[in-house]
This record gives sequence, structure tokens and C-alpha cells, in this order.
Amino acid sequence: MWRLVPVLAAALFLLPATAARAADAPLTLGKTGDFSLAPPDVTEDAASGWYLRADAGYVAGYVDGSLNTLFVDSLPSGGSGTASGWSVGAGLGYRFTPWLRADVGIDYLDLGGVDTVLGHFSAQSTVALASLYWDIITLAGFTPYVSGGAGFAIDQIAPPAFLPAPGNDWRFAWSLGAGVSYALSSAWTIDLGYRYVNLGAPDLPGLPGIGIDALGGHQLRIGVRYSLGE
Repeated sequence: MWRLVPVLAAALFLLPATAARAADAPLTLGKTGDFSLAPPDVTEDAASGWYLRADAGYVAGYVDGSLNTLFVDSLPSGGSGTASGWSVGAGLGYRFTPWLRADVGIDYLDLGGVDTVLGHFSAQSTVALASLYWDIITLAGFTPYVSGGAGFAIDQIAPPAFLPAPGNDWRFAWSLGAGVSYALSSAWTIDLGYRYVNLGAPDLPGLPGIGIDALGGHQLRIGVRYSLGE
């Protein structure tokens, strides 16, 4: 029993120091960089919040027509058409908090074309949007998010060659989206997302009997973000 006295005395001597170190160490769930329920670290100075983004993707474009002369399979009250296209875009953003960021960006959308009783119509749009993002949570390095944006679109409808081109039409545009990002490093992040964008209802002057009620697209985008704070 007497042999245990020095051991117990040493344990009692070291206990306060061990407890102090435990109190100073933050309580974490999981291993940093491997699994964490905490939002990603964000430096508080203004420069670290800025980032650049670039992306490209697939677009499922659609158009709703107001008259039955627009689409081959239209109903008497109107019709709609869908087509496949592509998009590219870039933007500048700022992260305000670990879970809230915003950016302004310009995207070019090729919405594809549809065949009508008058011939082939195609559509393109240049879209400028200010968007807000909510980064919901980070799990194993993956961060799901939702987004919404508003701005304007410059729509262009290309009719068959024998019809006059209506030119560019500026319209209010808005978007809703969701996706997931993954941080490759403190500077680089890859992003995969879906975005619905409404491009308004462009006018078609010089094309009597043809009207557009809505123009838009469903985007699947993959891109990268680069933090300017690194």
C-alpha cells in the first residue's frame, strides 16, 4: 500500500494542469478536414471574403408560345417546346459569414431550338444576376447550399432565315437553385449545382401571329471557386 502513495501524490499534482489544458482545448466533433459538423473556417478580414467563380454546363431550355401557329403539336390555346443547349458563366463573390455569401455574375445561355410550322427557331440569352447563397452545413468536406438571384436578361430569338430577326430584348430575370460544393484546399472549391432561370417573355416585333409567354431554362452546372484571400 505504501508503494502507491508516491503514485497517488504525483497524480494529484498533475491533475490541475491536465484539467486546465482540457478546459483550453475546444470540444470538436470529428477530425478536422475529415468529418465536421461545423461550418468551414472563414478569415474575418475583408480580403479573405472575396472569391472568383467560373462554371459551364448543360441547359434544358423551354419556351411557351401564346398562339397555335407557334408549335407543331400545340393546342388551340398555345403550346410549348423544349430543347437542349449549354451555358458558360463567371462572377465575383463575397463570403459574409461561414454560411452566407453572395455574388454577381454574367452567364451566356444557348437554349437550343424548336421546330415550328414556320421553321426552326432558336434562342440565346445573356443573363446578369445578383445571387445569394446559404451554405447549410459541412459534412465530410461536402457543403450543400441553396440559392436565389435576380437581375436582367438580354434575350435573342433567331427565326428562320426568311423571317425578320427581332433583335435583342431586355427582360427581368430571376433564378432558384441548389447544389453541393467540396473544398479541395483553403483556396480552391469545386461546385456542382442545379439552377432554374426565368428569362421573361421577349417580344417578337415583325413576326405577326407569334407570341412568347415565357422563356427559361434548367441548368446543370459544374464549376470552381477561387478565394482571393489566399
